[in-house]
Amino acid sequence: MGGDRQIIADSHTSPDFISSLFSTRLSKKLKQKAAKLMPDGVAESIFINNAKGSHIWDVDGNEYIDYKLGQGPVILGHSPPAVQDKVHEYDKRGVIYGSDTPLEIILAEKIRSIIPSAEMIRYFVSGTEATMNAIKIARAYTGKEKILKFEGQYHGLHDYLSFSTESSSKSRKGSKKPQPDSIGIPKALEKLILVNDWNDFDAVEKTVKKESKNLAAIITEPIMANAAVIPPRDGYLAFLRELCDKNDIVLIFDEVKTGFRVAKGGAQELFGVRPHLTALAKSFGNGYPISAVVGSEEIMKKNATREILHQGTYARNPISVAAADATIDEIRKGYVHKKIAKFGTALMKGIRDILHDNKVDGIVQGYPSMFHVLFTKHEGIHNYREFLKCNKEFFAKLQEQLLKKGVMLGEPSFTCASHDSEDLRQTLEAFESSLWASIPASRSKSHG
Repeated sequence: MGGDRQIIADSHTSPDFISSLFSTRLSKKLKQKAAKLMPDGVAESIFINNAKGSHIWDVDGNEYIDYKLGQGPVILGHSPPAVQDKVHEYDKRGVIYGSDTPLEIILAEKIRSIIPSAEMIRYFVSGTEATMNAIKIARAYTGKEKILKFEGQYHGLHDYLSFSTESSSKSRKGSKKPQPDSIGIPKALEKLILVNDWNDFDAVEKTVKKESKNLAAIITEPIMANAAVIPPRDGYLAFLRELCDKNDIVLIFDEVKTGFRVAKGGAQELFGVRPHLTALAKSFGNGYPISAVVGSEEIMKKNATREILHQGTYARNPISVAAADATIDEIRKGYVHKKIAKFGTALMKGIRDILHDNKVDGIVQGYPSMFHVLFTKHEGIHNYREFLKCNKEFFAKLQEQLLKKGVMLGEPSFTCASHDSEDLRQTLEAFESSLWASIPASRSKSHG
């Protein structure tokens, strides 16, 4: 672009970050160009040049401590040698074969050793494919068609579950009419979807009692991570499993975000509840495109066969399988979650202390590996409607100020094994100064 500096995808600019020199001039130019080539332009306002470890650089040379981490997949850090070396070992042999490799079996055995419910495994490419095929397996197994999901939860971009991902805070409590996420979704699919509030014992029990003869599956994020990070209430996941067992319903955990992240064995290990089926992706390959549906042999052996599920051209390609194999090897060593727990706990505590010391109504909700800063007077957020009442405008201002100080905060934020003590120090310093820059002139204004 004329006199602009050349963008080299694998270069490391690593300039000393100075807030006063912060500029996104080249990103703005690229965004204008993208708007002429792609519908809706691009999703983000900043174009990235490269990333390494816990840091990321944009095309203007700005360096950030990264808490987006690709929206969650990067659990080891960007471009870790263990993964990159394994990937390059395999890409020299060819990128895709259309046939199987021994590494698929090796990886499956490793997954089965750490995911409590993974008796059998089918590989796919994306989280969307994993959830889409999980509900197909459930329908094949039960002979029923309806699916129950929860308001505010996102399960991929396929039409079958693209309902009530974003709803009004004024939507009625409990059971509610499914709202399509966009135009273009067939109205006929609404008849196959049921929607409840997350964490509402009574609502889900009433829905199951009414619809048990038609209900094939309940699909849920075991920790609601599409909107903030909302833990299940005590006993809620076990209650769902019990309801499903009593009514011939398949319980599906969408662990696309939580799998391998909140614990080595995912949320099902953390809470001690085994679903019938699980969708895995994101941290599975530390950013490489790979996903899986795992579950009980009783369900999978006859209902996850090639007669029912098409394998897909890119599923189990050797590059992604190699990346996943190397990632799982690192996770099994134990240091990954120890480092994340230490760093994430300190970061969450530091942010809470800053909010308290500055008398700002806000909470830090979640887990050391994934959390969200919420501006609210409530001590905790338990469902999507409560999340919508938080002061998201204030959070957006805070994110903008943090970018100028070299911190890329996510929604939610994720941590990885590459974050270190210097990242912690710089993040907390930037958070406090950014918080003051974001606070409205009138400190009496309510935040949530």
